[in-house]
Amino acid sequence: MTATSSAALQQAFKRQDIQDQAETRMIWALLNTYCREIAAPAADLHLDCPFGARSWPQVIQHHRRLWGGHVLQISLPRSGQVVLIAVERPSVTLNHSYRSAPYGARFGKPWQLLDWERLARMLLDELALRFDQPFNEELLAQIGNSVELMEEFIAGAPDDEWGQGDEAYLRSEQSLTFGHAFHPTPKSREGVSLDAIRAYSPELGAAFQLHYFAVASADLVQASHLKEDAYTQLDRQLPTLALPPGYRAVPVHPWQIEHIRSLAAVRRALKNGRLLDLGPAGTPWYPTASVRTLFQPGRDRFLKCSLHVRLTNCVRKNAWYELESAVAISRLLDEEARSLSTTFPTLTLMSEPGFVTVDFPDHPSETRIALQEAFGLILRQTPTWGQNDTPVLAAALFSDTVSQGSPLEREVMRVARHQGLSRTAAAQRWFETYVEQLVHPMLFALCRLGVVFEPHLQNVVIGLRQGLPSHIYIRDLEGTKLLPDQWPDARLTSLTERAKASVRYPEELGIKRIGYCLLINNLAQAVFFLTRDDAELETRLWRCLGSSLKRYQRRHGNAFSAGLISRVLKGAPWPNKTNLLNRVLKRSDSASEYVPLVSPFAKSVDTQDPRNPQWNFD
Repeated sequence: MTATSSAALQQAFKRQDIQDQAETRMIWALLNTYCREIAAPAADLHLDCPFGARSWPQVIQHHRRLWGGHVLQISLPRSGQVVLIAVERPSVTLNHSYRSAPYGARFGKPWQLLDWERLARMLLDELALRFDQPFNEELLAQIGNSVELMEEFIAGAPDDEWGQGDEAYLRSEQSLTFGHAFHPTPKSREGVSLDAIRAYSPELGAAFQLHYFAVASADLVQASHLKEDAYTQLDRQLPTLALPPGYRAVPVHPWQIEHIRSLAAVRRALKNGRLLDLGPAGTPWYPTASVRTLFQPGRDRFLKCSLHVRLTNCVRKNAWYELESAVAISRLLDEEARSLSTTFPTLTLMSEPGFVTVDFPDHPSETRIALQEAFGLILRQTPTWGQNDTPVLAAALFSDTVSQGSPLEREVMRVARHQGLSRTAAAQRWFETYVEQLVHPMLFALCRLGVVFEPHLQNVVIGLRQGLPSHIYIRDLEGTKLLPDQWPDARLTSLTERAKASVRYPEELGIKRIGYCLLINNLAQAVFFLTRDDAELETRLWRCLGSSLKRYQRRHGNAFSAGLISRVLKGAPWPNKTNLLNRVLKRSDSASEYVPLVSPFAKSVDTQDPRNPQWNFD
């Protein structure tokens, strides 16, 4: 074999490996979402069901016989089909370690190996029948788009070594190669070219100049909850640009340029000089995990740009009322933030103290809103990271890298070495510390202040010191909600009616929101990566959570928290957000519903031997 043909063969193997990784991750995401949102609530999920076991594919039978594994069976009753896959062990939160490819069959027919597209079609067929609607071709295309882009991100992923300090922070923000493990389209991006994907995606280590427009001061709108106005805050982040008198520079994300230039009011303004297109300028900014929020080391503000691009569920524009509510929430939470930081000194809220956007006041309302949303820019405070701390994104810590290793495992082993602990003891120490620093202040905010944060994995930054959590940073306050009892109209006089409606939340919905973000999206993922295949340790960690909730009640509790904690400890089902159903039913993220997920504290789970669990989901 010649050197050329050998190199070509190696390249072919590499391409195939990348395709296999992307397809496998997509299969896992589809199974994760379907099992949690559809199969488990409908009692269509069965573990180690003996019916028909003799006809199972050989790989499934071998997994069970040779390695003592388990078999997950998903019934699709409307379409008369079944999906079968081997898993390492039962998981009450349905965070399964899959150990085979999936197989599918109609009742009485032979099993077929399923690739991502066959699996997706089976599940979407079932959902179309279940909800009496046409087959969702749009979602199938979005799933395919997610697979294609995941291949790009796997091929271009930087190495897995993060370093320390700001370097580690930035690498963590740009390391979500596989995305949300419980989302049907974790990496889909619509409305941009592949060249733009490659140039601006954080997963590929992107850094780029911002694009600037010069805007007459009279056509700018700003708000700030600080003494310093938003223009002044923004100017500190920008390069020195040559501007005509009376004009200010407004940066936009390069992905937004095409949308901005498509607006008729913008085209007219560029012709008559009301707007000036200055083009790209300045030193590069780095996209963080959310894609549209940009970071530059040394700057005291992140820039949260508006993007008319659909990322996973949503078009990521900054809606006009969200500009207002982001700053209003930061203002309203100013006093509560002081109360939280006094009670919990290891918590920092990353406030959004200002916004800047374009508004032509002499234009119709519809045009003005379109301009505000096209140019809308929210400023987010960059915190002063703790001395000797390394800040990392929780979503990156509780995930796998391209090399299949988990960054959390590195930190746990660092704790074990530093403190002379076993791996198991270090994992428990890590989890106990994390729960204390995250869950306690989130409960305090909800039950004492009436504030519903959104602490899912992408909104939590963890300061690490010698491997252990030492500080928690909560961001994206624009998504914060307020409970009506603690926040009557008299406290919200500074908000417009539309902004007020966007931040007010009924109490039970607020409880579901925090329950999903904290328990399912965040802690269940942490437990999965801390325990992997150790069922006994998983049970121990959930008991640690129960003990920590009791400690919270002794230290800070009131009647509200007593009721909530009692519900958790008595095993009430956990509220799981419907990411798959949102896409199937073509509804916005704000219309999400919650379906019940069996709690690790449910009596039928808690009383079993963790070394030999026989959890059944029907």
